[in-house]
Amino acid sequence: MNSKRTAMAFSIRFWALALAALLIYQFSTGASADMCKFEKKIDQTLDVSNSEILLISAAAGDLDIIGVSGSDQAVIRGRVCASKESWLEQSEVITRTGKRAEVSVNLPDTDGGWSSFGNNYAWIDLRIEVPQNLALDVKDSSGDMHLTNIAAVQIKDSSGDIEIESARGTLSISDSSGDIEIDGAEDDVTIESDSSGDIDAVDINGSVLVVSDSSGDIEVSRVRDNVVVERDSSGDIRVNDVDGDFRVLKDGSGDIRSKNVKGEVDIPVKD
Repeated sequence: MNSKRTAMAFSIRFWALALAALLIYQFSTGASADMCKFEKKIDQTLDVSNSEILLISAAAGDLDIIGVSGSDQAVIRGRVCASKESWLEQSEVITRTGKRAEVSVNLPDTDGGWSSFGNNYAWIDLRIEVPQNLALDVKDSSGDMHLTNIAAVQIKDSSGDIEIESARGTLSISDSSGDIEIDGAEDDVTIESDSSGDIDAVDINGSVLVVSDSSGDIEVSRVRDNVVVERDSSGDIRVNDVDGDFRVLKDGSGDIRSKNVKGEVDIPVKD
């Protein structure tokens, strides 16, 4: 009897501690997500009527870029959040017009960056509307990125997921960490480098080239031209419904599977 009571008491204490830990985790993550001690709004426009390309240099925070028709301006809206009022004042979006127009974010050095309990932080979430036929060169340090209905774009991203929908031109992406998802592209897609995270591309009217992938799965489907993976270190590769060829030049570990490839299939033979 005593052993049963001891076991029951232990079970109650275990689940009580587990519940307490869960509540603490939810509170801390929720607090960090909603935290914004000092904030200000961003509302700016940039004339890009004579621009051949728009350079966007973002920093910490999420970035949304939306292509719109019938516009000759970049409309920049967002929110700055900072743990110190002085940092809020130092945070800004700088613009420059011309053939190579620019939108760049300036954030203060927070000496420690983001803290889950909000000791030091400063970030800017941005939503930028651009002419849908204007070429883009995007650099981002951290935070998720979502682009839709955009023209040709070159992306260099340090961390955070990248989502692209309905791209109207060529895509070139270099990414350190985070998933890459592409849903609809009218031209060629090139993943120059991807250090970690999955790659998922679907409905591509051109070719798909993965130059270098370190880790994470690669899944590609419904491609009008060729699919080529030059170098893959680890992770599965799955390719479906390709009108051209499918080739993998060098692969470390992980399965390689293909289905409904109309052209040639050339993959490394593993021991």
